[in-house]
Amino acid sequence: MEGIADALGYVNKSGKLAMVGLDPQGVGLVVDALADRGISGSRVVGVAQGWTLSGAIKTTERKLADRTLLHAGQRIMAWAVSNAKAEGRGNAIIITKQGSGYLKIDPLMSLLNAVTLMSKNPQAKPTMDSFMRRGLLSV
Repeated sequence: MEGIADALGYVNKSGKLAMVGLDPQGVGLVVDALADRGISGSRVVGVAQGWTLSGAIKTTERKLADRTLLHAGQRIMAWAVSNAKAEGRGNAIIITKQGSGYLKIDPLMSLLNAVTLMSKNPQAKPTMDSFMRRGLLSV
């Protein structure tokens, strides 16, 4: 956990980290580790799991189909997706492990969490580059 928190702290220092999404169950130590690295408050977002990810599942499927979201071709993601099973439950779609409980789907769930956060349309922080392109505004 410290390694991931360190990596997020590094990205945070670059100014490119808008939010961190977490499964809200049992994350106290993670939240503390992020706070130690300057990531806290409204920037740490609980992303509910289960049927509430239906929107992210549909968005991901649609964006992969129209190629506005691209798969990097990494074997670990292909493996995680092969371990997952999409099930319709009422009007919802849920992702579960396909029968064998020890196979992991964590990379896929992380993708869905990221899609959930990106759907909030986080705004990039202004940088010196934007100032240099725009120049000084005087009134």
